[in-house]
Amino acid sequence: MSNGTGSQQVVGADLPIPAPAAPWSAMLAVPRHGHRWSGVARAALTVALPGLVGVAAGFGSIAAIAALGAFAVVYGEGRPYRVRWRVVAIIGAVLVALAGVGAAVGSEVHRAVVAGGSEWWSMAVVLTMTVVVASCAFVVDALRLGAPGAFLLLFTLEIASVLPAAGASVASIVAWTAIGAGTALIVAMSGVLARPRTPENMMVGAAIAAVDAVVADNSPAHRRTAMHDLHAAWQCLHDAGIADSGHPLARTLYAAHVRCAAVVGGRDRGEAGPADDLRPEVPLRRPSVRYRLARAAHLRARSTTIVVRLLVACPVAGAIAIALGVGRADWAVITAAMILHQGPDRILGTYRAAHRFVGTVLGLALLSGLVFFELQGAALVVVLALMMAGTESFLVRNYGLAMVFITPLAVILGSLGTMADLTTVARDRFLETIVGVAVALVVMWCVLPRAHRRTLTFADGRIRDAISRITHATDGRELSELRRDLEFDLHASTAAAITAAHSDPAWARDHWPEHRRLHELGYRILASPDSKS
Repeated sequence: MSNGTGSQQVVGADLPIPAPAAPWSAMLAVPRHGHRWSGVARAALTVALPGLVGVAAGFGSIAAIAALGAFAVVYGEGRPYRVRWRVVAIIGAVLVALAGVGAAVGSEVHRAVVAGGSEWWSMAVVLTMTVVVASCAFVVDALRLGAPGAFLLLFTLEIASVLPAAGASVASIVAWTAIGAGTALIVAMSGVLARPRTPENMMVGAAIAAVDAVVADNSPAHRRTAMHDLHAAWQCLHDAGIADSGHPLARTLYAAHVRCAAVVGGRDRGEAGPADDLRPEVPLRRPSVRYRLARAAHLRARSTTIVVRLLVACPVAGAIAIALGVGRADWAVITAAMILHQGPDRILGTYRAAHRFVGTVLGLALLSGLVFFELQGAALVVVLALMMAGTESFLVRNYGLAMVFITPLAVILGSLGTMADLTTVARDRFLETIVGVAVALVVMWCVLPRAHRRTLTFADGRIRDAISRITHATDGRELSELRRDLEFDLHASTAAAITAAHSDPAWARDHWPEHRRLHELGYRILASPDSKS
């Protein structure tokens, strides 16, 4: 779902603070950014190719398990080929490992339950999912990776954990996931020889289009999209090694950047939102992975809030589902996890919960139409590929619409198309979605209820510290590192401020003048040639 900030609430006469988009708009909006037909085609092809080859080779429906490894292709979208291969390869390896863990745990649970054991054996899967999603969510948030985040990682673990009940062995699950991951790498890199700059061209083109929209209509929605697309394009060029090289793409992007900064700069500088992070200067390259992980490892950082809420919500949701006697506790867990893992913003999180519920209901309706075709073999693979295409098309733009495709994808893949009782499956999925949504909302609003205050205070404190160190720095190399720290902290502070303004506007209103003063000073220092004025 798009993390939207809508119209501005006014603080006094001249200090507006961000307000979330209206609920109806948040539910129905389908933003442009994140929509790439080439990416949708790659996602579908990566699922279809190994599955259809496997079916043709006589492996049957089990070849569809390759879809789990195929998810890796999504994480390469928007990245230049220079780094794309590494990202897809790493994610592919992680997906294979998670499939192995999920299959091994799920196999033991299935064996124990079939032998007459208690349904509470399912807590082994629940706890495994909890540890995995908490760990993955921390890494994703710390590295600021954005969608799909930890979703497809946890999704792979979840599906792998139920496949033994459908007759798949642990070895076959791991092998087919590895085949899918290998296919993802090949498909992701398929255009490198013919059109090596396609990702960079697409990202710069999207940024220019977003800037044109701001020039035509300087609205909060257009500004938000332009800020996102400009920063994404600059990081893409940094990853490609051409941001500072005088390359034509860098010159073109800089012209659009300056044009947008001039339009945005014409607003009241008391306003704060995503546009705070746009100044005429080219954004610095993102810090190293180690640096970002270390910066997030603090009790007052936003990543910690996400992890704590996941550690509470996932076991509770799973335990409630088991106690109610519905068939799949993992569905309740993944529902709660996917609502909470994208960030601590309580308003946007509530919107995600509504999206999850409505999308699941519509997805079950779609599933009821698909099961009558008794999907097996090639038909099963083709349907999974189409569901993956729909998921990739809407996952960033509208989470509710994505759930319409994710729901049948999860059910069909988890059963390899052999559902015995659609009514029971639909009932269990519906009930566990209610459990997951309810638990997520309670945890979101009641666990660490003032975390947004601590996070913003902490983020602004880091800005003060960075400014102080820059002021006293004498070594050129140290000064360069401190500038990087300051820009990184300014972005973190903006995100924390938006969350605080959404979740607690009265408190945020009181703290806004000091927050704005720090941002003005911080960006003035970054714009200064010697970084000390």
